[in-house]
Amino acid sequence: MRLRSAIASRLLGVGVVALAESTPRRHPLSDILLCVGGPFAGRAVTVELPAGDNLGVHLALETANAGDVVCVASAGRGLYGVVGDLLAESARVRGVVAFVVDDGIRDRDALVAPPAIAARGASVRGTVKRRVRRPVNADVSLGRALVRAGDWIVGDADGVCVVPAGDVDGILARAESRIHGEQAVRERLRSGVASRRVLGLAADPTASIT
Repeated sequence: MRLRSAIASRLLGVGVVALAESTPRRHPLSDILLCVGGPFAGRAVTVELPAGDNLGVHLALETANAGDVVCVASAGRGLYGVVGDLLAESARVRGVVAFVVDDGIRDRDALVAPPAIAARGASVRGTVKRRVRRPVNADVSLGRALVRAGDWIVGDADGVCVVPAGDVDGILARAESRIHGEQAVRERLRSGVASRRVLGLAADPTASIT
């Protein structure tokens, strides 16, 4: 648990932009547009829902541990409010740090982090509780990115990204190096050097066109 907390702290320290830029195959969750609360970082618990049915969210919460992020892929694509204040309360008791929902949320004014919630948007349209598409912790496509159970999910004001569990050390090292390099760029900009010169950009953008 202490190691997990240390990794989460490092992920939060570099942030989503640096992590996404440091992943060989970039994994930003491009369809996840609405964020309530945060920032957050935790291990993924995954579930895939049929349109208009949120039984899988309840099942996923039963397997979630403190520090996890419940990742909800849904065929509803933003039409249904699959997570609301009651599920958020259940998640809070279990220590879940966030939901990432490829569908809508509801009861937005009543949602208080933790858990943070990132979703496609808000919807008042309700759900039934009858079935799931796949077992909890199967691989899912979430916001156009592949998410496997145990992957690291990181969210902040810039968005949400997935850091594959098997490459978290390498991605963190690249992201931290990127942050260090950006600090050096920032210092040169503050000294008055033009951004084009700092970044080594061509003076004439047409010069390389043949």
